[in-house]
Amino acid sequence: MGSPGGGLPLKVLIADDSQPVADMLRELLAEPGRIEIVAVADSEPSTLEAIRRLAPDVVVLDLQLRTGSGTDVIRAVRSDPSLGSLRLVVTSNHTSPRLRAGCLELGADGYFDKVKELSQLAARMRELAEEKARRG
Repeated sequence: MGSPGGGLPLKVLIADDSQPVADMLRELLAEPGRIEIVAVADSEPSTLEAIRRLAPDVVVLDLQLRTGSGTDVIRAVRSDPSLGSLRLVVTSNHTSPRLRAGCLELGADGYFDKVKELSQLAARMRELAEEKARRG
């Protein structure tokens, strides 16, 4: 299904080890025709497999996964030239400026506090959906 402005919806993969948090993110971010949640993964291996299989536009990535870590996912994605256009947006309960800066240095495209910055996360996803719709 295309978005009202034409084009395909933004495809988002949620990677979080907490099912209730993943469900909350799905509810917060999904917008029919604009933002499609293509899958939820809970570990580093399942996240990387879903990235390769589903080719999402964006991964909303928790730092703490069931096995592996979000930082290892960032490293793996950024070391693969075929995934260069994939947006990686970190969500975490850990809010230290040093951790945020470290994730951005590794190649994350954004970092949002799961408690205090969910509205900013949702706004960023809408911006990315608009960019994709404009590109067609």
